[in-house]
Amino acid sequence: MCVFCQHFLENDPDRECQAFEEIPNIIMDGKCDHTEPYPGDGGYRFQLIPEELETFLELNEVRREFKFPAFRLP
Repeated sequence: MCVFCQHFLENDPDRECQAFEEIPNIIMDGKCDHTEPYPGDGGYRFQLIPEELETFLELNEVRREFKFPAFRLP
């Protein structure tokens, strides 16, 4: 989910995203979609990169096929 977020930092060796130096496992594992406040996130929440909407929706279809809950959009 994080790779679809505007706050994800691909090329910063010190931070994984603007919200966290190290993204919590519960978010990275897809158990929390980070559309609601999460301790230590500094007010940043998941914000979809607009150009990734189609891929994001395809991912949700795959998740549904495997009986996983779909990721939510804020």
